[in-house]
Amino acid sequence: MPVRRVLEVEPPTPLRYVMGALIMMIGVVFPVGYMMFRNKRVPSSSSYSKQTEQRVDIRDIDNGDL
Repeated sequence: MPVRRVLEVEPPTPLRYVMGALIMMIGVVFPVGYMMFRNKRVPSSSSYSKQTEQRVDIRDIDNGDL
């Protein structure tokens, strides 16, 4: 009978559930989310403007300025 008394466990408190959820968020959810979304960044406005500055105007082609 004493072995049975040792095996009985109390149910966890709500604070313990919250602590477990926080540990899981820090250890699993945040790192996996970071790895998934780190390569999908929107280009910054400075690099985007550099790409769009190099367009050719049709009027320059007609005048022979190119």
